[in-house]
Amino acid sequence: MTDASPSSTATSSNLAPFRESKSRRDEQHQRANNLISAVTSKLNANSNSSSVNSPTIGNDIGISACSVRPLTRREVSTLEGPGCSCKCEDWSKVLVITTDGVGSGTDLSAELRGQICTTTFAGWVLLGVNIGNSTSSDDSCGSPLKPGVRRNDLVSNCILEPGCTVQGNTFIDRTHVCPDASIINCGSVTFASDSSFADEMEITIGAESGGGRDVRVHVESTLVDVCHKLGMGSQSTSSSHFHYNHYKPTKLIMNTICRNASILHSPMVTCVYLSPHSSIDAATSVSNVILLPESKIAKSCTVDAAYLQWKATITTNSSVSSTVLMECSEIGPNSFVSSTVLGPDSHLSAGECHHSLLGPNTNSHHQSLLISVLWPLGRGNVGYGANVGSNHTGRLPDQEVCAGEGTFWGLGSVVKMPVNLCDAPFTVVAAGVELSPQRVGLPFSLVLSGTEQDGGGGLNQILPGWVLQSSPYTIARSEAKFANRRKAKRHAWYTGWCIIRPSTIDMCWHAREELVKAGNSSLSSQSSGQNSLERARPTIYKSESIHRLGQNYITENGRRKGILAYTNVIQLYALRGLLLKVEKALKMCHKSFGDEVAPRELERRMEGILSLHRNENCLPRHEFENVVLWPSLPWDESNERHILWNHQRTILKMEIPSLLSQDEANLSPPDMVVRLLERLIGLETDFADRVFKSKRRDDTRGDSILPGYLSSHTCAEEDTVVEAAVKECQRVERSISEIRSALSGHASVVSRL
Repeated sequence: MTDASPSSTATSSNLAPFRESKSRRDEQHQRANNLISAVTSKLNANSNSSSVNSPTIGNDIGISACSVRPLTRREVSTLEGPGCSCKCEDWSKVLVITTDGVGSGTDLSAELRGQICTTTFAGWVLLGVNIGNSTSSDDSCGSPLKPGVRRNDLVSNCILEPGCTVQGNTFIDRTHVCPDASIINCGSVTFASDSSFADEMEITIGAESGGGRDVRVHVESTLVDVCHKLGMGSQSTSSSHFHYNHYKPTKLIMNTICRNASILHSPMVTCVYLSPHSSIDAATSVSNVILLPESKIAKSCTVDAAYLQWKATITTNSSVSSTVLMECSEIGPNSFVSSTVLGPDSHLSAGECHHSLLGPNTNSHHQSLLISVLWPLGRGNVGYGANVGSNHTGRLPDQEVCAGEGTFWGLGSVVKMPVNLCDAPFTVVAAGVELSPQRVGLPFSLVLSGTEQDGGGGLNQILPGWVLQSSPYTIARSEAKFANRRKAKRHAWYTGWCIIRPSTIDMCWHAREELVKAGNSSLSSQSSGQNSLERARPTIYKSESIHRLGQNYITENGRRKGILAYTNVIQLYALRGLLLKVEKALKMCHKSFGDEVAPRELERRMEGILSLHRNENCLPRHEFENVVLWPSLPWDESNERHILWNHQRTILKMEIPSLLSQDEANLSPPDMVVRLLERLIGLETDFADRVFKSKRRDDTRGDSILPGYLSSHTCAEEDTVVEAAVKECQRVERSISEIRSALSGHASVVSRL
């Protein structure tokens, strides 16, 4: 658990890759337009003529220097002859383009013989020729690795630039193939003349019918943009301002296969744009698709209306429509996805997902179902057989599920709409749980099927804060996992937020307050004849007394453990901020006084550390039962250190009565700070110990059930997550020891500062 996160500000440098991508696509589109204009102009000027007097066309079409001209009679004869065996009803509409500064009168028969064979041309065609490549036609036609146009049944209305490879296809129409690009062994690669294909489209997420949330997305969309458009979080994000107020969609005019891109072994491709190094390989059907660099569609997929960002993948018998795959996301194998925005570094495999928004690092690797799931912060998992989105009403499919950050949907869980877990991040819905319509506001909880012994009346049982108290290894591992597995570098400026941050702590604070209030209320409502406080409290609590429970119950033991879990994480968060502040003060003393720190100077710097400003004496009230809002989005939270410390200091001041005794609360500010830091050592030690125990518990259970378990699994003592927690605890102890030494006048050089 850390207190700082990388910059989430949409600066110009953060947005530069997205802007550059759009700019390069627009330049390529303009280049195709200019080439078509050159062809049209040449055809009009040389109708029914074989003249070769053609001016050289330069940078106005985006290449250094090229010439466009009709074929000469000799070149036509070469193409029709036995070495090439090409056909065309009107050769005057076939023009050649060269890029090596060759004069317009140069005969290209030898090059044509080596690069073009067994192809029928129709309509207009701009035919690229590599100068100096005059390989014999027999050798050339037999090599799939050499550039050229060979063995195509029909090619019409195309730009085939020098150095491209177009081979073994049935029908290629209205397609621009750039140098070093390939179309090999395909059926039809066409572009509909009446197509509205563009780099922006509208997707309906949420309700399947009877409403829905329409959002306009484009190829370079970020989650910041999409959430902004859906009315989530702050409405003043500069990224959204750029993308939606200034984004100008481009309607594409023909298929474009950029340098080093390829379409291979695919029977039907319509209306596509392939950026450099992207590919379509052995797909069943692809239409209305834009692929950014290094993205791919492969292995018997059917795709319609999809945008694939950098390194995104659709693979193996998957069906995808009206979907955006952000950077490094993946769909497949055997997946069915429609009307979905898939965040960066997310994966969907072997299941269905419809009308959903999935945030970063969301994973569904098994057969499962997601329908109308709004999951903007993602970072969760979907277990095998989970049915997240059951329209149980039997009426219109107009309900939704709002999932909280890090939600885990267990094996075979059934979620009946509507459900809202946005205020319960990192909650685990256990295997087999049937979640009825409800809203839950208890973070880091475990939802279990209820038992008759508890008297829950058929409700599920919820354990508030269970992940924090009983499975802290999950949190520690998740922090490391999300840091190490984020491959989407262009989205990294907003996806690297910390789990334990101000908005999460606020949720824990309000949840704890309601749990405490419920216990106090139950006591006051009991008859005065009860002698034992334990007997005075009810056995279970339901939503009538704790609104955040939803349609669940908790036991008295669960309520107490929840209070402890939330208290520990709240105080740990605040005290870590205090330590960082004191460490900074000590560092400044070292800078001013060298190795010998003046104790009085350090005390002076510590005097005002706990002082609050006028507006920092309480947290904003959260009327959970009366107001339904989206959670605070982490990229809308300030990452400035002083703002984070102000929040931590506010929390700390409110926690002091439970952290210090009455006598300690009257100490001088420096002495009080030291006592608080000593409490931090206890909390860090407890946290590291619970991380170890939660992993050790799995080791013990596995060893008692499975033969050879310990020899084939990493034990708790060697686990990197456990080691990191222990090292952090040790670092905190050393740091606080150095602070004590500095205050006593025995400071030494603090190398780590």
